[in-house]
Amino acid sequence: MKNINCSSCSNTNCLVLKHCSSQWIELINQKKYQSSIKQDQNIINEGFPVLGIYFIQKGKAKVFSTGFTGKRQVVRFAKEGHLLGHRALGNDDTYPIGVVALEDSLVCFLENTLLDDIFLHNPNFSHGLMMFYSQELRKLEKRMKNIPRMNAREKVAEALLLIYESFGLNEHNELNVPFSRNTIAHIAGTSSEEVSRLLSNFEEEGFINRHGRKIAILNLEDLKTIIVKMDFKVIINN
Repeated sequence: MKNINCSSCSNTNCLVLKHCSSQWIELINQKKYQSSIKQDQNIINEGFPVLGIYFIQKGKAKVFSTGFTGKRQVVRFAKEGHLLGHRALGNDDTYPIGVVALEDSLVCFLENTLLDDIFLHNPNFSHGLMMFYSQELRKLEKRMKNIPRMNAREKVAEALLLIYESFGLNEHNELNVPFSRNTIAHIAGTSSEEVSRLLSNFEEEGFINRHGRKIAILNLEDLKTIIVKMDFKVIINN
């Protein structure tokens, strides 16, 4: 992908463009790093030293954490305008999460020293980052609290709804990002065999339709009723 100048960037969700002065936007443009990331390539390696934060200029990604048993759990998704690696700032020497691109993406990277200067001279940026972090933390805490109370059927339904809320549907009512059974299992916190069984059940019940890794949502409202006892909006609201 071609690198993009901040002054011509169309990403209206970028915190730099929203909250920094024009002088600082130009400075950031000169000092940032941009990388083209291929689908399934790591953007952040879990456990690697914290050098700064990433902004998704274009593309989609999944954020995961590895448990003590080595099992991965997808904790959230990210898309254009979202930050990556912000939870490690000022707290850890290493990233507590890993991030993998779900499609070919373009990411901007700001080093720690540049970030410190931005924080000092752009209070609106600091506030915007704090609010983004706070919102993401509330969603994560609520979801992690609810998942242990869910049965497998509810977990898989919630995983599909999380993907839908994060990325939407295409013109065929299919989730905009195809997912394997293993990835859905990592989102739901269950096994790929359980995911396969429940997806078949959902298809028989008329909630979804499948073509390989593509999943079409046929009855969104009925799918939502599976987790109606959970606080749906808090779990997945962006």
